[in-house]
Amino acid sequence: MNAGLAHTMDSLFGPPSEPVDISAFLESTSSLPHGFTTSEPESQDIADECNVSDIQQSISDIWNEPTLSAHLMKDHDHIVCALHSINSKTSKPGRKANLPDPDTLSLQVTNLQKAMDAVSLKSFKLNTDAVLFMRGPKNSDQNILDKVMSAGSDIVAGNHDAILIMSIHDRVPWGPSYVTRSSQHVLLASQTLQDLCDTIPCVSNNLPKEVGIPEGSGSVIVVEGRVYGSDDYAEKLFEHLNKLGKKGSESISKAPSSLQKTKFSSLTLRLDEPYWLVHRGNCEHFLVVDQIRLLHLSDPRSGYPLKLQITPTLLDLCRACGKIPAVWSIVGDVRLGESPCVLCGPCWKSMGDPEGEEVVALSLPDYKYY
Repeated sequence: MNAGLAHTMDSLFGPPSEPVDISAFLESTSSLPHGFTTSEPESQDIADECNVSDIQQSISDIWNEPTLSAHLMKDHDHIVCALHSINSKTSKPGRKANLPDPDTLSLQVTNLQKAMDAVSLKSFKLNTDAVLFMRGPKNSDQNILDKVMSAGSDIVAGNHDAILIMSIHDRVPWGPSYVTRSSQHVLLASQTLQDLCDTIPCVSNNLPKEVGIPEGSGSVIVVEGRVYGSDDYAEKLFEHLNKLGKKGSESISKAPSSLQKTKFSSLTLRLDEPYWLVHRGNCEHFLVVDQIRLLHLSDPRSGYPLKLQITPTLLDLCRACGKIPAVWSIVGDVRLGESPCVLCGPCWKSMGDPEGEEVVALSLPDYKYY
């Protein structure tokens, strides 16, 4: 791991938690009924206390009214921009947000704003300190899933099982020293590292399968200094570290079991610690454990692993128009000035038939996330 990437990891994750022995965690909580820490009456009391049904209808009526919902969104955006401007060193002095004149607002909007201004809850309004907890929109905040997606497996969770919520992070193409979240998953402690590898949506999964290479081979995961994976990948990793000499900062060793036989319940993991995965040649991912908890009564009983979030892939734009995602990779066409050159369908069609038989048009992969 280079210095730039190591700095990025330190700034994005951590500090890591103390090591969590999942087996010991399950054993220490074995007396709890089905991993549910509160009794049914206590649970109902909490649900009643947190119930917002008394204001749900009024909020829904406001949000379903286009004029009012548009005002709320615009007002929120203006407040956030103003807070960023106050705390930004590059903001121009005296610059003010372009807010509408109160006289131009409808009576309906004015009454809503007065009702919001009358709220006495101190945390209801954003102050200058709130900017410390804000960040700009990122691609990893997007989610192509509109609901939790099951793997469709018939694996049934035990009455006393642990759940692990894990995030997958990838290097970004425009800055190899930076990483961004690509997906988030839920697995059972009784599942294996191979189950995790199989559920990760990866653009390399769209590459043609190699003849003679069995499915599931060719991957390695480094967890707490132990290397889990196929022998050929592990040997290549050790050879690489030996060439680095002292630069190979971590002392690692080969794990006695494979990915297929290593259950999460047999591991000791740390929260917010990035673990390294490589597969399909040189495709890297970083695995981060977000939560380790008992199975709750409200959790699904089967269908694991679950997919919580998948970030859409940033597709290359057409090199001709620069507006539409490319669907063709053109090789050997002198008219384009570069080879290969990615084009969208309309631009490639408008180019007409190429001159010469050496020109090859390859269809770009249609990325499948699940």
